Amino acid sequence: MTARIAIFSDIHANLPAMEAVANHIQAGAYDGVYCLGDIGGYASQPNEVQALIQGLGCPTILGNYDEGVGFNLGDCGCHYVKPFDIEMSNISFLWTRDHTTDQNKTWLRALPRDLRLEIEGRELLLCHGSPVSTTEYLFENRSDGYLRQFTAGGKHDAQAEVIVFGHTHVPYHRIVAGVNFVNTGSVGRPKDGDPRAGYCVLTISGEAVEAVQIRVEYAVETACERLVEAGLPSYFAEYLRTGGQVTIPV
Repeated sequence: MTARIAIFSDIHANLPAMEAVANHIQAGAYDGVYCLGDIGGYASQPNEVQALIQGLGCPTILGNYDEGVGFNLGDCGCHYVKPFDIEMSNISFLWTRDHTTDQNKTWLRALPRDLRLEIEGRELLLCHGSPVSTTEYLFENRSDGYLRQFTAGGKHDAQAEVIVFGHTHVPYHRIVAGVNFVNTGSVGRPKDGDPRAGYCVLTISGEAVEAVQIRVEYAVETACERLVEAGLPSYFAEYLRTGGQVTIPV
């Protein structure tokens, strides 16, 4: 038997992108659909995105942004280093925290930090950042040695054959020590130079695990116009247009 599941993450309040991905997923007749969190941030429609995801009825886990907003924390836990990135992150987070309804914050606080599934005899772990933290970045250039800590016998053995996560906004699929590490990319704020919305399709069988990144065209300019009208920095709009390849002002 073979199972096909759709997994998406990091929507970041970009409703036009989430609508396009939801329509694409609903036309795909998948065996399961899952959301790996980070519903708000950087764009202007966190509540509308949350309503859409709730309408899909798909299991959803807690992202670092969801945690910060839901629990009214002081920041999103993004761990930026450059002053400009820190400033933009703070503007985004405080705006999102202030514009997310109390009812939606209650829903966010109830989200689990991870999900464990068994599909076609394979153990899957779905998380946002890494198996140990919503804020840890498993970048595409992490060494095999670093990822090996989450495999059998490692310090943080995740006890899974497939680990699926988001957070970095750059999709990839690597196999380390027999474990499939799959990054879903980002629906609403890609950082890989491709502005199209992204989600991941996992095809799981007894023989192999295949991960394919799906890219979907959406009304980028609509998202840009809405966030600027809401008073968010125009930098966020240019970020969407360039797929994260915007020049940082000096």
